[in-house]
Amino acid sequence: MKFNGIMTALVTPLHLDGSVDKQSFANLIEDQLNNHIHSLLVLGGTGEYAALNMEQRKIAIDVALSTVNGRVPVVVGLLSPGLGDNVELGSYAKQAGADAVMIVTPYYVSPTKQGFIEYYEAIDKCLEMPIILYNIPYKTGIHLANDTVKEIVENVPNVVGMKVCSDNIGDVLELLQIVGDKISVLCGEDFRAVSSFIAGAPGAITASSNLIPEVWVKIYNLVQEKNYDEAIELHKKYFPLMKTLYKEGNPGPLKAALNFVGIPVGSVSVPLVDASSTVEAELKNKLTELVVPVR
Repeated sequence: MKFNGIMTALVTPLHLDGSVDKQSFANLIEDQLNNHIHSLLVLGGTGEYAALNMEQRKIAIDVALSTVNGRVPVVVGLLSPGLGDNVELGSYAKQAGADAVMIVTPYYVSPTKQGFIEYYEAIDKCLEMPIILYNIPYKTGIHLANDTVKEIVENVPNVVGMKVCSDNIGDVLELLQIVGDKISVLCGEDFRAVSSFIAGAPGAITASSNLIPEVWVKIYNLVQEKNYDEAIELHKKYFPLMKTLYKEGNPGPLKAALNFVGIPVGSVSVPLVDASSTVEAELKNKLTELVVPVR
């Protein structure tokens, strides 16, 4: 299995009491599918994995998979730092019909290189399903070095991809060279996706595609057609909006923007807080300027 194109890291719509808003989640997913998004990620950081309990996570998985019903691949995020929760939720996701799981590096314990390898080997043996590695050092405090990735890919048979969140485009280029023929090296940064595509990355996992899926699909298609200048200009047009979406803790501003354009997703869960009035005003101005459609 190889993942290509735009994978949206879905927000998780919530009721005021913190429970998953099943209908709003289904509506959000239908909007994504109507705009031809290529695949979906449930329960990433944008999906507030850490703020949800195990039952809420399972509900989100059920809603996503029943709504998608096989129309695009669905990946489930496993963002706990150890085996227990990840194996439990991964097993549930596999049974429910998920196409793959995305597993964050085991933060807090700061593993050695061999520790990383054995960790992913252990999960692979427990789940026996496609795995996407997830490296986001500015959130976890640990870095999955490229030479370690190479060994993981060589030793863990079900690894099919990696989400790379890095300020260094050189990381992506090196990974494409050493493992790009074996797994999908996916850009995890909305701001660097176009340069990663041009460099050869087959896809990206983005948060702003919750709000502007049609724009991201067009950017991706333009690059595939080698219309690089047009892709860059389109990305530059929406860059100020994307920047505002990350001015405060994700997905607070993103949820505010979705609510503004008629896709109700509720508030965020503590310790996150909703977007400030200043950011809300900036979002409204930018959405109006870009004529982002009410859905």
